[in-house]
Amino acid sequence: MEVRFSESSLEDLRAIREYICANNEETAKKLVSHIVAQVETILALNPAIGRPGRILRTREFIISKYPYILPYQVRENTIYILRVLHTSRKWEI
Repeated sequence: MEVRFSESSLEDLRAIREYICANNEETAKKLVSHIVAQVETILALNPAIGRPGRILRTREFIISKYPYILPYQVRENTIYILRVLHTSRKWEI
C-alpha cells in the first residue's frame, strides 16, 4: 500500500531530528530512519495494525522501541500519516 506523509508529519520528523541532534546526531538519524522503516515495512503491509484513533476515522500506529505515535488515515489504497507525536505531547492534528 502506498504511504504519504503530510506536511505536518514531515515537520514533526524534522523537529524531532533537530531536537535530538543537539545532543547526538547519530541517534537522531537512527530514530528518524527507524520511524520511516517501521511505516514502510510494517504499516504499509498491514494498514489495520494500528489501534482505533482518538480522532474519528483515524488509527494510531505505535513505533516500537520509541515513545512515538503516528495518527493516520487509510483512504482507498493509500495510508496518510497525519502526525508524528511523542507520547508525552498534547495532541493537535
